[in-house]
Amino acid sequence: MQNRIERLRRLRRSRGMTLIEIMVVLVILGLIAGAIGYNVFGQLQQAQIKTAKLDLQAISNGVDLYHVETGNWPDNLQQLVPKFVREIHKDPWGTDYAFVRAGEGYDVYSYGPDKAQGGADDITIHGGEASGSATAQQK
Repeated sequence: MQNRIERLRRLRRSRGMTLIEIMVVLVILGLIAGAIGYNVFGQLQQAQIKTAKLDLQAISNGVDLYHVETGNWPDNLQQLVPKFVREIHKDPWGTDYAFVRAGEGYDVYSYGPDKAQGGADDITIHGGEASGSATAQQK
């Protein structure tokens, strides 16, 4: 009888995990998910910046081709479509790319992640005869 009671106690203890054990496992899983999410989010931001720079370089090349062919700078980016640039879409943050004529050159830029002009995260390409060649910079 004593042996049987001892077996029942062991059986009850080994049935499952306690609430504390489950909570510890959930906390550990949450920490792992948080660390992975933080790293992935950082890589996503870098990928968005690189995408914007590549898009701006393609637009700048289209502006230069337009100038070579017509002898004038375009008034807006839509004049480049579809002959010089296949399409002009929004930047990775959902804002339109901007184009400004500046004397004998031009600027094409993205407002960056903050979507506001003049922030430290603006991405700009200066091009045309005034600058010699197109150069990208992120402020």
